[in-house]
Amino acid sequence: MAEVKVVPIPVKMGPMTVMAYLLVGERVIVLDTGVAGQAERILGRLADEGRAATDVSLILLTHGHRDHAGSADALREATGAPIALGAGDEEKAASGRDTEMHARGVLAWAGLSMIRRRQARSPAAHGPVPDLVIEAERSLRDYGVDATVVPTPGHTRGSLSVLTAAGDALVGDLLGGGGRSRTAPRRGVFVSDEAAMEASIRYVLSQRPRRTYTGHDETPFTLEQLTSAFDPR
Repeated sequence: MAEVKVVPIPVKMGPMTVMAYLLVGERVIVLDTGVAGQAERILGRLADEGRAATDVSLILLTHGHRDHAGSADALREATGAPIALGAGDEEKAASGRDTEMHARGVLAWAGLSMIRRRQARSPAAHGPVPDLVIEAERSLRDYGVDATVVPTPGHTRGSLSVLTAAGDALVGDLLGGGGRSRTAPRRGVFVSDEAAMEASIRYVLSQRPRRTYTGHDETPFTLEQLTSAFDPR
């Protein structure tokens, strides 16, 4: 199959950046969709790649949080492609709420407290219901992209990562997650399970990806940066 091209699509969310991606192979997978209202932006970037909405074979969410799943329903309507989500994140995606997550550090705790106060004052969102729930490692070749999706829990129970055959990793909020681009990778600051996050990071590191793309950093991290941060020897 053709080597997968990773096309980053940064979406601004106030002072923060959230990333959507196109995985362009024989067909196209949209990986994460940003907040609501981003479908036209993503479709425009798809057109820049010379692809049509009908080329999209799958809308794959690394996890169910609203900043990553907000435009999934609109893209499903525009492309006809199914939405896939990791097992355990279905309720988070549908309701827009996550009661399992805790924060690492004072600033992250303050941010999470603000999010929960805002959610308490507003009605629950009606987010995407997945067409496909992913419970185990799965090839994406059937969707025209030479890559594999793997469960990498820790940020949420259902968090997923994608590993392309060419050696790229796309890990959602397993790394980063604080909303601002950084010069070095670090663990996500919002966590559902510390031990699971540590194991998932070690798994990604063991794959020795040439580039690692996260959910909130506009520039991917190199293998040297990844190993320096998590496996200093």
